[in-house]
Amino acid sequence: MENPTPSTAAPTEVRRQRAVQEALASVESITDLSVTEQLQKLDEAQQVLAAVLQNSSHIPQPGIPGVAPRT
Repeated sequence: MENPTPSTAAPTEVRRQRAVQEALASVESITDLSVTEQLQKLDEAQQVLAAVLQNSSHIPQPGIPGVAPRT
């Protein structure tokens, strides 16, 4: 097991809020990307937001407590 960092040691709610902030930040300037890349970024952000809202463990997303990492 790895040593905890301030991010991984934060309470679950704080880590979920961080995941939402990062998902939203990842789509801020997608207009500079190709359509394929835009769709990929939007899909990834949607999956993170859905996992956070549903408190789901079956949607693979890294960085969301209680959700399995993407393989």
